Formats: sequence, structure tokens, C-alpha cells
Amino acid sequence: MNQDKEVHLETKIMKKIKDEKINFRSKYVFLAQKLGLEGGLVLSLLLAILFLNLAFFTMKISGSLEFLSFGMIGILAFLESFPYHWILMGLIFFVVASTILSRYDISYKKPFKKLLAVLLLLIFVASTALAISGINEAMEEKVAQGKIPLLRSFYGRGRGIWKNSLVGEVIEIRSGGLVVETRHKQKVFIELTKNTFFPTGSDFKVGERIRAVGKWDGE
Repeated sequence: MNQDKEVHLETKIMKKIKDEKINFRSKYVFLAQKLGLEGGLVLSLLLAILFLNLAFFTMKISGSLEFLSFGMIGILAFLESFPYHWILMGLIFFVVASTILSRYDISYKKPFKKLLAVLLLLIFVASTALAISGINEAMEEKVAQGKIPLLRSFYGRGRGIWKNSLVGEVIEIRSGGLVVETRHKQKVFIELTKNTFFPTGSDFKVGERIRAVGKWDGE
């Protein structure tokens, strides 16, 4: 009985092949698909790491977290300087990498949530290591010198000046305030009054890097 079923099934399959309802694919097609998936996974992971690294670097040079010590206006400065675009791009490529990973056999053999957790940890550790390696600073310096114009969109955003805050280096101390220079050589005078709040003290020195939150007066 079982033999009859096997013969019948074989006949049915052969009939479909003859009717061209079943098409055989070349092994090269399968190889290309496999390489495409692997390449897509690696590229997505690298881009997720790159963009999260840029987010960490932007927060580092802007001192976003340190703005929180200024109270409510500091929260506004934090929200304004937070690198939403890099976080979003990193998240998009993490989702792409996760989707590609779900096509592999390992996603069925292991709990997929654990695989995602490992993937996220890998991206976080790699991007953190890249952010503290000093590569970003070197790349930004080369971009500022015009040596790598293609990377200007990646390293040309950290102006150091926002609507309610700025980050820069003290280059001159005056009786009524400080002259600060941003990373992109913009000079700003910060007026100090009796109402000025100093979270870390007011003993400023030339060459010191500071963060200021307040209101703009004029240009």
C-alpha cells in the first residue's frame, strides 16, 4: 500500500515537471541568495554599529547628559542636542539585521528573543568601543580640513551651538563674562550675571571646555 502511494506521488511529481509547473533552480542561484543574505546581514550590522557609534560620539562632544544638571532649561537643552537621527538610523539597521537573521536556521533552533538580545549587545559593545577609540575625533578633524568631504554629513553636524545652549572652549575671560569658541571656530560671548547658576563652580580658566545654557541676546 505504501509502495503504491510512493509510486503515485512520484508519477504526480514527474507530471508536474513535464507540465513545467516545477522549475529547477541552478545551484548558483541558491549560492547567490545565500551570499546575498550573509552580505546583507554583515552590512546591516556594520551600519547599525556605525550609526550608534555616531550617536555616542555626538553625545560625548555635546555633553548632552551634563546639560541635565542645569534643571528644567537643561532638560530642554538635552532634548535639543540629543542625536535622534543617528539613534533612528541605528535602530532601522538593527531591525533589518534582525529580519535577515530570522531567515537562518539558527533562528528556529534557538529562542529568537535571545538571539536578538545577543545581536543588540554585540552592536552596543562594538559601537561603544568605536566611540571611545578616538577614530571619530580623527575623522572629524580630517573632515574639518576638507580631506574627506564625503563624510561631511556624518561629522559636520556637531556645531556646538543650539537654540538654548552651547559647548565650547574658554579663550578669554572678561570682567562681565567669557568668550567661548566652539568646535567650528565660532566665537560667542557669555554674559555672567548675579543670577547665573554654576553647577560645577565659577573658577573658569582659559582652555577649559564648558557647557552653557541660557537665552541668546542679539545675533
